[in-house]
Amino acid sequence: MLTREEVVKHSRRDSCWIVIHSKVYDITNFLKEGAHPGGDAILLKYAGKDATEAFEPLHPGGVLAKFLAQEDHLGPVTGEDIVSTPAPKAAKEVDDKPTLEEIVSLRDFELAAPRMLSPTSYVFKAGADSEYAAQWNRDSWSAIRFRPRVLVPVDSINPSTTLFGHTFSQPFFICPAGGGKMAHPKGETELTKAAGKAGVLHWICCMAGRTKEEIAAERMEGQTTFWQIYAMQDLSITEKEIKEAIKLGYKGFALTVDGVYLGKRERDMRLHIANGGGAGVSGRSPVYQKFTWKAAVHWLKTLTDLPIAIKGIQSHEDARLCMEYGVHPWLSNHGGRQLEGAPSAAETLVSIRENCPEVFDKCEVIVDGGIMRGTDVVKALALGASMVGLGRAFLYSLAFGEEGVHKAIEILTKEVETAMALVGVSSVKELKPEHVDVRGLLFAGAFPRPHL
Repeated sequence: MLTREEVVKHSRRDSCWIVIHSKVYDITNFLKEGAHPGGDAILLKYAGKDATEAFEPLHPGGVLAKFLAQEDHLGPVTGEDIVSTPAPKAAKEVDDKPTLEEIVSLRDFELAAPRMLSPTSYVFKAGADSEYAAQWNRDSWSAIRFRPRVLVPVDSINPSTTLFGHTFSQPFFICPAGGGKMAHPKGETELTKAAGKAGVLHWICCMAGRTKEEIAAERMEGQTTFWQIYAMQDLSITEKEIKEAIKLGYKGFALTVDGVYLGKRERDMRLHIANGGGAGVSGRSPVYQKFTWKAAVHWLKTLTDLPIAIKGIQSHEDARLCMEYGVHPWLSNHGGRQLEGAPSAAETLVSIRENCPEVFDKCEVIVDGGIMRGTDVVKALALGASMVGLGRAFLYSLAFGEEGVHKAIEILTKEVETAMALVGVSSVKELKPEHVDVRGLLFAGAFPRPHL
């Protein structure tokens, strides 16, 4: 059995050990590969130390076995606790903690989150560079106006819809987003439970803080969940993950393709510096970077015949390629976290409508980015979206646990139903491009606003 004194000796890049849950791991080779999404600085910060407090809120069980070779699992450690830099706690101890009764909009959850969470747990707010793209995601939906029709029977509103052959109660869903355990100790399982009770889709992130097994175990009877993946540099890791997800009953997949490099997220970088961990990271990411359209789709289709979405589509040309290769386009700029100046999903949706509308007939078009209101959801549906996702908004609501997520779903549901009624439709299928006016997008884009 290793002693903690021995672990302390391995605190350099060329010989780096860390302790997690009283077990020692040699991460020297992992550092050489540059495979950590958060960069090397945070790993080196805990070199020769106990990293459990920092590790636990971010990672699911089994992640060490997934990414470290067996010989790098060095075994249990004995002796006095290693002095380590304490990790910031996820939650704040505050006297003026907001209550759910005070929350009347998704924006209220966003404003409440920094009062409840530590700065480290609030990092999913960060956008790329000056955060123009992240802000534009929101502003672009506001720039689209409705063209309501009146004297239309709307005595019964039915917002249900289908995606990949499965029916859901609402046309919006919980997007794949890592960091659930940073918002709440139980993490993504609370999202799954709330979604199941409401009949809403939860599309789960492969970088969730809970394992796919733990999340699957919380599904209600008959609940449908989908799984999101990154193709890692070692494709065998992702292939194993896909096969496991299929066995666990996940019914669809999304391959995220806009993460070949990590965006420069200055909000994150400043936080890293404040916590003594260096400036953080941008540049190469740990995903496979050699795929072509043909190779990526062929690889996926050899692994599953379940529906596949390509997440990160930002042009009508790539949406057309999705159609040609038999996959579904997911319009997203990664929440404005990757490329400053990237188009919003609203712009890409309009571009597809103008340049290759046949995509809407042959594919199910998924949209996310900047959705804050039920009116945003309805605008996207009118332009041809099949389903509309929200990521950050549900993470903010997760700070209140399952009840908070339920409240967020309830708020958005009522907003969607109200917007549908006032636009003059009683079902999602009745929404058409004629119900919106997109001319304002051109003018609004000339005056972008930085920062969320």
